Amino acid sequence: MDSIILKKEASIGTITLNKPKQFNAFDIDLANDLNDALKELDREDSIKVIVIKGSKKYFSIGISLEELQSKNAQQTKEFVYIMNEFYHTIHHLKKPTIASVNGYAVANGAGLLFACDLAVSSKSAKIGITAINVGLCGIGASLPLRYSLSRKIIMEMLLTGKVLNAYQAKRMFMVNKIVDGKLLEEETYKLAYNIAQKNQTAIEMTKIGMENLMDMEFDKAVDYSSDLFSYLVNTNEAKSTLIEKISKKRGGKSE
Repeated sequence: MDSIILKKEASIGTITLNKPKQFNAFDIDLANDLNDALKELDREDSIKVIVIKGSKKYFSIGISLEELQSKNAQQTKEFVYIMNEFYHTIHHLKKPTIASVNGYAVANGAGLLFACDLAVSSKSAKIGITAINVGLCGIGASLPLRYSLSRKIIMEMLLTGKVLNAYQAKRMFMVNKIVDGKLLEEETYKLAYNIAQKNQTAIEMTKIGMENLMDMEFDKAVDYSSDLFSYLVNTNEAKSTLIEKISKKRGGKSE
């Protein structure tokens, strides 16, 4: 995995995109390494949260145009499918993902940010779906936004290729928190460890459940969430937590 740096520390798995000379542009190696790392961390029982970050100046500028333009029609289709595989992978993960964004996150780099469950951004971040600026169509990068933004806002992003600053992105709910660049890593891991302290089964069911609920009819979604909640209440981990909370509420007394 030369294109990424994979780190496992306590309950947090970190994937650092590691092609700084090409601004973390997606090529075959980076796309495959990212997918392999995500799946590896998802299999690790000790890992509860996955953090994805880039370099100081670039999160990712998207698909490598140099590699893209050198292919014929069939090769291009196969290449793009590999570039977009991480959307499927993140969608099906049990572990929540946090994007830690510094500098430029554009085109498919923005798509990776949007695909993550949460995002912490530095004040200097620049975020946009810029494919139209080079004569291409960036619909794929916008797909994770379809439930949080109106069609008109998404269409404006796609058709103008406008790059947003961090504050504009936060107003559109693309990032959860904006911090000074010097505090980005600290604040990202503060959020990650906050989540990692929770019931692991509850974390995983929240991640899986939210992904599944998105395409359900309302009545089915209510029943599905009820089933998840009922199942969780009867797990040993949840029972222990509930007993502890109730005991504290009663002043340490338990029946």
